[in-house]
Amino acid sequence: MLNGQITHSYVGNTCSVVIPHPHVKEKPKSTPSPEQSEACCERGAVAVEAEAAATATVAAVHVNLDRIRNVDIFIGDNDLYFYADVKLYKFHSRRTFDLRGLKTLYVKYDTTENCYQLYLRCLPPVAIVGSGSAAGSAVTPKPKTARKEYIAAFLNLPSLADTLQDKEPLVHEWKLKRITEQCQLQLDAHERTYKMTSNFCYGYASRYNGPLQTSELDKSTCRVPEPDRLSPLQRRLERVADEMKRFSREQYKMNFVELQVPAGHQNPLRYKPKIYETSMTQEQAHLLHNLCSRSDTTEESTATASFQSSQPDRRVQNEIDCGLISIVLAICYDVRTTNNEPTCESGWTRSILCPLFCYFEQFDNYRDVLVAFLRRVITYPLYRNFELGRQCIRDAIEVLKGGRNWLISQLLLTHQQFASGEPCRDSFNNYYLEDYIRYISNATVCSDEHLRLLARNVKNVLMDVTKRQLDLGVIEIETELIQELMQEMRIDAGSGSESPSQQQSNHGDDDMDMDNDTSGQEDETTTDDDSVITDSFDSMDLRLIENDVYAVDEDNEGDADDGEEEQSEVDDDDHDSNSSTTTTSDAEGNSVIEQCTSNSEAAASISASASTSTK
Repeated sequence: MLNGQITHSYVGNTCSVVIPHPHVKEKPKSTPSPEQSEACCERGAVAVEAEAAATATVAAVHVNLDRIRNVDIFIGDNDLYFYADVKLYKFHSRRTFDLRGLKTLYVKYDTTENCYQLYLRCLPPVAIVGSGSAAGSAVTPKPKTARKEYIAAFLNLPSLADTLQDKEPLVHEWKLKRITEQCQLQLDAHERTYKMTSNFCYGYASRYNGPLQTSELDKSTCRVPEPDRLSPLQRRLERVADEMKRFSREQYKMNFVELQVPAGHQNPLRYKPKIYETSMTQEQAHLLHNLCSRSDTTEESTATASFQSSQPDRRVQNEIDCGLISIVLAICYDVRTTNNEPTCESGWTRSILCPLFCYFEQFDNYRDVLVAFLRRVITYPLYRNFELGRQCIRDAIEVLKGGRNWLISQLLLTHQQFASGEPCRDSFNNYYLEDYIRYISNATVCSDEHLRLLARNVKNVLMDVTKRQLDLGVIEIETELIQELMQEMRIDAGSGSESPSQQQSNHGDDDMDMDNDTSGQEDETTTDDDSVITDSFDSMDLRLIENDVYAVDEDNEGDADDGEEEQSEVDDDDHDSNSSTTTTSDAEGNSVIEQCTSNSEAAASISASASTSTK
């Protein structure tokens, strides 16, 4: 879909839009030779007028009516998308269209100029107080630069600043409304009107037309089961709408900070593809031979197309190249995420990431190809990460630079996966993949230099592709996630750090808990040395007392040992005698305590008398 040139003008609250038909050939503008000028003078003015009339008649040959009616129209607040047979025309208006009460829109076709003409109502502009410009809901503000104003003043063209634009506006295509059913076509000034038709092409280089020639089971794998009834523009808008529905904010957040890689799998961002190490199985070699042997008809059609005008050739070649890039991107994602070890999901991955297969979509520029791939990368597969998608694009660039054999092998593998997978996706092979395998295998039609040129173009476009162009609110989601992570970090930091007063209060509470503890158990960190140091004075007295006790009553210890042996024998015989034995031992303990007390008193009196005598 090529973006054609549209001319427009505003008359009051009406916008007039003129759109050329895509099949119109430009008239060659050449200066007549001296011989032709002399012949014109000899023949006279009458002959010249007759020749001019004949030339005008030839130039005004009507385009096929079916192609004129083959139109699809979408409109938004400030945007008009007009798809005419094989070409897309985009128009962005500074003034807002008035779509209220729009029931019938007449599209006039001038058979002399071979162009469409539409008249669209606009809302009146709303002036801003204090400025000479218009704004509000009716006018889209446009930034101006000093350079534009200088050029306009230098060339005495005040309207030049209005015609120049800094950048292409971002259009929310999913908001566009289809009004094809409300449009009526008029030829010249005739009163008869025609309804618009829908008979569009699809497949490799738009070679196929009519219903899909495939089974009902195979049609179920296509998101667009009747591509001939939908224009490429409508297929694209349906894809955009489906991606908006399937996009998951939570899934994108999970893979934004770090890929959720299952255990035992390698991180796809660390994989290094080996595009120069490739091999082909015997089955793939037979498949390649069979496909290339049926390429005679393709070469004949290519030779026939070479006699056509240069514009259709550029359009078809651009469509083929964009489709090839889309397929290579899907293959590179599957190879990177599976470490070049295909799984049962590889067929699904390679088909779902390529809009050519699912929606029979046609591309005319590299930027749309990259944007569509990145949108699907963060919507459908397991790893939904924007940087992973960009890395896959870099892999595709390396493949286009010098991996022709690797690419042929991967295309053959994809063909096998589509043909033998469940569900079957053989229609993708028939309408796209087999033609692309023949195209890549023919070094004359697709040379290495041409592939390297594609690689350079994709590399240049990749630098300009941003998250804003995805139109999925990715930037807002990432900002929201970062704010959530920062809030969690603040909460964790607040719970982990305490003020000194809180720490002192906590220590005071711990000391009170230790004082109130009546269990008699010491702290696990307390050692015997600590207890000795704490009670050093008491231990010194106890040592004196113990020496006196052991010196005086050595016989009692022997008796106590005998008593303990007898107690153990009694316990073995009869458990009921424990109470009497315990009572006896307590009595002996009390007697020992009494002796210790008397001995301590005696020791104290001795020490006092000794001190008196010393004085």
